[in-house]
Amino acid sequence: MTAHTWLSYKLFNLSFTHPLLLNMLIKSKVAERAYVNLASKLQSSLDPEVLLAIFKQSVREYIPLCHLEFHTGRHILTAEISAPDNVNLRLDLFNNDYVFGQLECDLEQRLTMVQQALLTQLSKVLSNPLYNALEYQKMKLLAFKDSLTGLANRNKFEHCFQQLSENSHKKQLDLSLLIIDLDGFKWVNDKYGHQTGDLVLANFAQLLLKFSSERVQIFRFAGDEFTILINGVDKHFISCFAQGIQNAVTINHSLSEFNLSCSIGSAEFQCEDTLDTLFARADKALYRAKAKGRNRAELAAGTELCM
Repeated sequence: MTAHTWLSYKLFNLSFTHPLLLNMLIKSKVAERAYVNLASKLQSSLDPEVLLAIFKQSVREYIPLCHLEFHTGRHILTAEISAPDNVNLRLDLFNNDYVFGQLECDLEQRLTMVQQALLTQLSKVLSNPLYNALEYQKMKLLAFKDSLTGLANRNKFEHCFQQLSENSHKKQLDLSLLIIDLDGFKWVNDKYGHQTGDLVLANFAQLLLKFSSERVQIFRFAGDEFTILINGVDKHFISCFAQGIQNAVTINHSLSEFNLSCSIGSAEFQCEDTLDTLFARADKALYRAKAKGRNRAELAAGTELCM
C-alpha cells in the first residue's frame, strides 16, 4: 500500500474528525514523507555540491525556492534558478551544538508559517550528511596535499597517473613524466639546517606552480624530489618546458643564493607501461643527468633533451 493510498484510507476513516485536526494530519504526513524522501536521497553522495543540489530539488517540491547558498568559513556552494522579487531567509546548520554553516535561501514569495517550519525541519535533515561530507572532503584534501609545500603529494600523483594513463589509452594522447631533483639540496640541509631546507623546498614548489596548467600537473614526490605529469604534448614541448624550469631556478634569488640547480629525467608513457615501469625509466634518466654534471635534462631513451 503506497503512502498516498494509506493517507487516503486514513482520511476516509477519520472523516468525522474536526477539519483543523484533519488539516494538521495531512500536513504532518506530507512533512513526514518529505523528511524520509530527503534523508534517503542524501545518503547517495559525499559530495557537498551534490547534497546541496538534492536538497534544493527536494525543497522546491514544497517551497518556492529560487536560490540557495551554503556558507561556512571560506567555502560557498551555490544552486540557482532565476526569479524576481526574492525574499531572503537564513538558517543555521548544526553539528551537535556547533553551528558549522548557514543556508541562505532566496524565495519567490514570503513563506507561510507551515512552509517556514517545514524548511527549518528539512534543513535539519540536511545538517548531518552535509557536515559529514565536508569533513570527508577535508580529509581527502589532506590525504592528497603535501603540508610543507602545498603541492599535491605522492598519493595524488598515483591517483592522477591512473586517470591520465587510462585517458591516454582511450584518446591516444601523449603522456610524459618528469622527475626533478634539486642539485645540492643536501648541502643546504647540512650547513643551514632543516628549517632553511624546508624554506628552500617551499620556494621551489612555488616556482614550479608557475608552470602548472590544464595539461601540467605538479607534485612533491618525496624529500627534494618532485614529479610532473604532462599530457597531450610532444618531445619538443617537454624540452622547452624542462629548460624553462632550469632557467627559472637560475634567476630565482632564494634558490640561486644557495647555488642550487635542478636535474630532470623524463620518460614518455607507452602502452605497456605501469607507473612503476614509467617511473623507473624517468628515474634512470634523472641519474644519468646527474652523472653528466647535473643541471641538465635527459630523456629516458638516453637522448639528451635539446637545450
